[in-house]
Amino acid sequence: MFLRRLLIKKGGLSTNRLQFLYDKTRNIHSSHSIPLDLDQKDEKYKELDNMYTDMFTEASSTGIPMIGNDLKENKSELDELNIEFESLTSFSTLDRNKLENITIQPGRFIIQSLSNDPYYNLALEDYIFRNTPLNESQRFESERLLFYVNDKCAVIGKNQVIWQELYVKELEKRGYEILRRLSGGGAVIHDLGNVNYSFLTSRSHFETSFFNRLIVQSLNEKDHDNVNYELNKRGDILYKGKKCSGSAFKVSRGKAYHHGTMLVNSDIETFSGLLKPNHQDGVKWESPSVESVRSSITNIGINDVDKFVQTCKEGFSKHFGIDYGVSIPTYYCHHNNSINNDIKNTMNKLKSHEWKFDLGPKFKLSLLGPSRDDTIQVEHGKIINSLDTSIIGDRFEIYARTLLE
Repeated sequence: MFLRRLLIKKGGLSTNRLQFLYDKTRNIHSSHSIPLDLDQKDEKYKELDNMYTDMFTEASSTGIPMIGNDLKENKSELDELNIEFESLTSFSTLDRNKLENITIQPGRFIIQSLSNDPYYNLALEDYIFRNTPLNESQRFESERLLFYVNDKCAVIGKNQVIWQELYVKELEKRGYEILRRLSGGGAVIHDLGNVNYSFLTSRSHFETSFFNRLIVQSLNEKDHDNVNYELNKRGDILYKGKKCSGSAFKVSRGKAYHHGTMLVNSDIETFSGLLKPNHQDGVKWESPSVESVRSSITNIGINDVDKFVQTCKEGFSKHFGIDYGVSIPTYYCHHNNSINNDIKNTMNKLKSHEWKFDLGPKFKLSLLGPSRDDTIQVEHGKIINSLDTSIIGDRFEIYARTLLE
């Protein structure tokens, strides 16, 4: 009964607590039983490719872990906790079959990833988007909302030049993962204080500022005396006049999603020196790459990742649940068991060196100065033209790590 009392006292389990319980229960089990890409032909939505440019298994039956000798001395209590934990099915993670079944079936739901693996979370987002059913002859009633929190990483848009956006060597030195999204937009830094949300709807119902408007409304309703959240003209969320969220969009095959980041309690000071400025002396870039515009940013006033997530859930459920007379379920996922071959393949793609460094757009780089004067053309990660003919055919990555970092 301890767990039930804990839930009543605390008003629910936090995301971090759920992650802790999930990981620790798996560890005990092991030791005792041996996480904007547009249709290219669709001119209507091409401008949205620039929207992300303003910011940088069922639960284990082994139960909750005890510490040291407590595990043996309180075995009966542990068994009781096991049973109670299993009874809280809303906090169980989906296994592969259940994830696949709810995704391909029509209906609205919320998914919260308990994983901090950015490769898993981006692959999960992509899987849900691609496999959400669409019957254009009927009213679309399969809106989905996904939440995830990534461990520290830098994420660039599909159509960006990585060397133009990131200080790659510095990121690697500080232990940040580097990812290229499957959608467009600009570069952003993630950490455990930065919540990522993804709202999925149909193309016909898609509106770039809709979900941010819903977030602002929900946040301001939480504190009637201090209305501190607003949208600017571009649909970005501001807290006390400073930007706290960035957005990107994907529109494809009759569906669309808006994924955004919310700075809740990020260590913003540590982001310094990771994203390159818009202008660098002696360097000129020519490419179709979406250019990231650096903005002054701030954390929001909630200072609690789980409270922000809960606020968004309530807003989504109120709009799509109460207003439509349906109940919106919440499901939980984790990379240990809420995974299939499709998601694994996407993760492998995101992790591949070729995808990260070579598959951006072709570009031309001019280096101007007394010590270096060259114009280099690059396609698919290789130098195809340069005043220095000796480097033609070489990987640009080798050159970039030497001269651009």
